[in-house]
Amino acid sequence: MIVRDIFGYEGKRVVITGAASGMGQAAAKLLVELGAEVYALDIKEVTVPVKQYINTDLMKKDSIDAATRQIPDNIYALFNCAALPGPPFSNLEVMLVNFVGTRHLTETLLPRISSGGAIATISSAGGAFWRNSLDKIKKLLASTGFDEAHAWLEANPKANSGYAFSKECLIVYTKTRAAELAKKNIRINSLSPGPTDTPMMSAFHKAYGKETIDAWLPPIGRYATPEEMAEPLVFLNSNMARFISGHNLFVDYGGMAAVEIG
Repeated sequence: MIVRDIFGYEGKRVVITGAASGMGQAAAKLLVELGAEVYALDIKEVTVPVKQYINTDLMKKDSIDAATRQIPDNIYALFNCAALPGPPFSNLEVMLVNFVGTRHLTETLLPRISSGGAIATISSAGGAFWRNSLDKIKKLLASTGFDEAHAWLEANPKANSGYAFSKECLIVYTKTRAAELAKKNIRINSLSPGPTDTPMMSAFHKAYGKETIDAWLPPIGRYATPEEMAEPLVFLNSNMARFISGHNLFVDYGGMAAVEIG
């Protein structure tokens, strides 16, 4: 029996951030199993048997630039999974990693992503109400590059609410870039997980309270596993999703559906 490579990762070069733990680690494992050549970026050591681990601090432009110089051309897919949860990190630090650094990495690697390639970024259900922040998000998105975005955040601290704002920015960035990247035959999507049982969850409980987080539990009544987020993320960048772009996919077992209908 011949098994067809329906996802299209066999022998393809992919880049993934946040591969040391949680959803990023689960996605990296799956990509290796699917035959991809995986370049993993993280500030922590990556234990998944990837092609190359590159120590990278998304809070620092120089670190991102040094990392991208180690990655070859002809990239098939980019997975943006790295993130900070909020406290004990400052709102500025959270924004630098979750949005500014992630955007800089994406834009730096874009010229090396092949026609037919794709980008998938982990946002959050916490970014669901991005429309309420659209005016200030557009002002930040108008900044050019890492340094200008950093300067905007320092000049507008009241506009930055930290984790939720960072995830809202990722969704709007995804939707903003979709039409332009379509001209290059490159897709871009985001994934918004509901509460997921990763190492970050303890930080969320401490910062916001377990009752607050559990209020977002989906109707199934439990947290998701990292694998239950990694699988749809890998799908979004795969050949199986080759006509999907500019989409923010909620993966929360109907949680956001319940919110939307009141």
